[in-house]
Amino acid sequence: MTVSANTAFELGRDVLIRRACQLAGLLEASQTMTGDDISLAADLLQVELLALQTEGVVVTHVERTTLTLVAGTAEYTLPADTLDVAISPDNVVGTVYVSGGNETPVAAIARGDYQMISMKTTQGTPTTAFIERGATVKVVLWPVPSAASTLRYSRMRLPRDNDTGIVTLDLARRWQKAIMLSLAYNLALAKSAPLGRVKFLFDEAERQKALARASDVEKVHMQMTIGGPY
Repeated sequence: MTVSANTAFELGRDVLIRRACQLAGLLEASQTMTGDDISLAADLLQVELLALQTEGVVVTHVERTTLTLVAGTAEYTLPADTLDVAISPDNVVGTVYVSGGNETPVAAIARGDYQMISMKTTQGTPTTAFIERGATVKVVLWPVPSAASTLRYSRMRLPRDNDTGIVTLDLARRWQKAIMLSLAYNLALAKSAPLGRVKFLFDEAERQKALARASDVEKVHMQMTIGGPY
């Protein structure tokens, strides 16, 4: 028997809605959904995703990316969907890479520290960056890049909208089951399904959310040793 080579199973928005309706006992496998039902479910799905964001869950996606630096230019506006720049625990924004050279770490500095720099036009390889957070997110580098180079950094962005029926959720796969069950619960509640089913769906959705939250952490190698007496 041949093993499938496909590892990209993703449910589109409307498929996820249909499966949630079936879990809620509101739809048979052979039935189709009405436009009003899809509209209701889409709204409930979006509300559920927003509710998770208020809990600090899947609020942002962190992705590694690059920013092309131009000689003589200190300030750069990041893409419009950027919420913030991820700064490492050791206060590093990213690294500057010059073709053929090594990568130079860039440390984050506060607005006040940047304002205290007396010669803001000094050029060289950037070693510090001020992240200006407003309507858009900007990166202000110092020293000003003296040559064409690349800033390698990680940015945080908001999830994409689920605005059409064929889009897949902009979430890690581990959240698919939790979101489907949570949507099923909300649909069952909205459609006055038996309370026993409503409670079961709620409990199972919360259990799956807890499992997904527990896996939403960075995993690093850890080794514990037992020391001698002190």
